[in-house]
Amino acid sequence: MRLQLTRQLAARNGGLPKSLGPTSQGDCRMKDICSSIVRLSVAFLFLTTGSLFSQTGSFDYKRYLFGTPTTMLVFVESVNTTTGNVSVNGGDSQAPTTPFTWNWGDGKVTSGFFPQVHTYANTAKNYVLTVTANYSSGRKDSAKTVVRFIAPNITPIALPSDVAVRIPSSPVTLGTRLYVAPQLAAFDDRFFTTLPRSTLEYVLSVASYIEKDLVNGNVFLFNSKFEQVMLRDSSFGGAYSLWFTNPVAFGVSDVYITGPIGYSSLFHEMGHNYTLNMPAAYYYGGRIDGNANAIYSETLAQIFQHAAGYEIVNHAQAYGLSDDLVLDIQQSLNSSIGIIRSSYQDYLNGGMRFTSWNDPTTTVDETVSTFMTIAYKFCEQAENTGQGYRIPVKRMTNLLQGFNPTWWQWFDQAHNTAAADTFRATLFATAISYAFAKDLRSDFRALNFPISDQIYTSIYNSTVTSTGEQQGMPLEFRLDQNYPNPFNPSTTIRYDLPKSATVSLNIYNTLGQVVTTLVNEHKEPGSYQVQWNVSSVPSGIYFYRLQAGEFVEAKKAILLK
Repeated sequence: MRLQLTRQLAARNGGLPKSLGPTSQGDCRMKDICSSIVRLSVAFLFLTTGSLFSQTGSFDYKRYLFGTPTTMLVFVESVNTTTGNVSVNGGDSQAPTTPFTWNWGDGKVTSGFFPQVHTYANTAKNYVLTVTANYSSGRKDSAKTVVRFIAPNITPIALPSDVAVRIPSSPVTLGTRLYVAPQLAAFDDRFFTTLPRSTLEYVLSVASYIEKDLVNGNVFLFNSKFEQVMLRDSSFGGAYSLWFTNPVAFGVSDVYITGPIGYSSLFHEMGHNYTLNMPAAYYYGGRIDGNANAIYSETLAQIFQHAAGYEIVNHAQAYGLSDDLVLDIQQSLNSSIGIIRSSYQDYLNGGMRFTSWNDPTTTVDETVSTFMTIAYKFCEQAENTGQGYRIPVKRMTNLLQGFNPTWWQWFDQAHNTAAADTFRATLFATAISYAFAKDLRSDFRALNFPISDQIYTSIYNSTVTSTGEQQGMPLEFRLDQNYPNPFNPSTTIRYDLPKSATVSLNIYNTLGQVVTTLVNEHKEPGSYQVQWNVSSVPSGIYFYRLQAGEFVEAKKAILLK
């Protein structure tokens, strides 16, 4: 297997075979697959420019997972940074007969059809342009795009140095602990004329900080840290993870930098790096490589990229990110979540053929719609249960970090057998059930996943507390510390209910006065999260108090404006 991977990596420029082990969305399995996903991403990016720009704390994927995506397309054709003249084009496939409303973001609002031109008096800042379609039925839809005159204005916060992501300006020699490492080029300064290198490094470092939390910090470290480097592969059409190198790295095509930054895909590659290097003592990478790799690595990378993006957008101001930069990130995420939905529909329309083995004799990847379906089911639960992404992902990885020699034997990455299919399918049905404290076997069986009740019970019960109790449902009432803290302008509060209860969650000031009520309703057992979005509340110390039946607990939150 090592020789096979070595040859595949060495043959990178001639077209990577799809059976390559370390994989990702649009990454290193096969160049034509990678290029196809890049094209899909670009197409979806144009379609999702209609996504309503959510203020910090209110972003979700519901519209592009379950709803009707926009039919609008808006893009900036040209920007004259000297005169302030801007040309914008696009359209709407519904062809409304009423003129569009153009809110240029500088206080000016006009009316008209595509294309439009506008002159900005102040070219020392960026603007978010909102175009609203006015339909004859009275319904409206909006699309947004960034009009960029300068680099995004961010206010970075201090992040742990051990999760830093660097984009070196000169090549880095990659060491390795498993396969022969490819030696890649670097992105020189000509790639960073609009978005500074340091800004992209910061955004990726924020994502890395979040993704390390998503694996509960249980990851194999190189020199006591998990530093990552982003390197250039101009001959490749996508991006790929190099989880086995020192430092950990990912190779990226020029297309992710010269066009709209492929934030979601970059988060995806880092998700590979974390999940293939977990758990620290017995990591998956190397043990699941080959034609059965994608059912694990691709599923988790899809989940990680969207979970990390969800956290970044919903806490953007706490991380010091500007609105124009956040819109770019959000649209990249909406593009990739749309691909998950499309692939899930392909699975349904294609007869729901569960496939965990990528046949090396064919030119297509038979596993795509299957691993995308697993990712879709995770996102579906995250959006519909109100639990969000962070805690369920942490619970899921906690279970998956039970990986051991027995699981490795059952995973059986070198063989295409019914027994291996059953284990791989049941592993993820169990992991997602555990993530949301909800038995989802019937959901996966309805999708023709071969689920074993015996394996499900064995895996589910393998994750235990220090006292040996099962963690399938919350074992006790618990109120977590808000995240982030200090914060501005939003923070997330999470709590656990081991049984149903009437729940109230109130925010108090230091005088004991109720500032706002976040929850006041009956809840079933499970893990929940709620966001406190601050508007006119001044900086200071606040207390949030949870009462669930007879359980009462309070914690302190700090708002810094």
